[in-house]
Amino acid sequence: MDIKKIRNYLMIAVVACQIALLTWESLNGGVVTHHFLAQEDMPGLSNWWGLLILPTLVWLTAYSIEHRSNQIKDEQSRLAFRTVAARSFVGMLLISLIQSTIFSLGYSSIAASLLLVIAFIALFLPLYRIEAIVGYVLGGAYFTGPMIPFVGVVVFVLASMVAHFGIKPLIVRLKNPKIISE
Repeated sequence: MDIKKIRNYLMIAVVACQIALLTWESLNGGVVTHHFLAQEDMPGLSNWWGLLILPTLVWLTAYSIEHRSNQIKDEQSRLAFRTVAARSFVGMLLISLIQSTIFSLGYSSIAASLLLVIAFIALFLPLYRIEAIVGYVLGGAYFTGPMIPFVGVVVFVLASMVAHFGIKPLIVRLKNPKIISE
């Protein structure tokens, strides 16, 4: 299926789910606002942000995958790239759903520990890519609103970027030192 069709269907589904969630919240006590550190005196982030954040992330993800896919000339390699991108999205979606469920059941310390586990995994896998980010945010958006997973994603994205763009090149350079001859 064409990436643009997938993008459009996913955007429609995301917007419809977000509107349904906001409507339900409005009819049942008001749209939820999540406060930093769960303290009422701290600034809050409303679930209304989901109408902006979620479709934007879906569009950026589809654009990024399409752009990176078009850079690949070989059709088999392009298909392999799209498969890896889809697995990254689904994997982070499932992890986020599990983490959000654990948090919703009242085990916030376990959910926080799982975020650290994800940050550790990010040292080895490129979780800084947009498909992993959108999977994580979508997985948590309907449990805790879109802003909390969006802010939480920063932890593993930073770990992944430092590992893949800082530490990994150093290790490669140390393993294969160039001999400079005069």
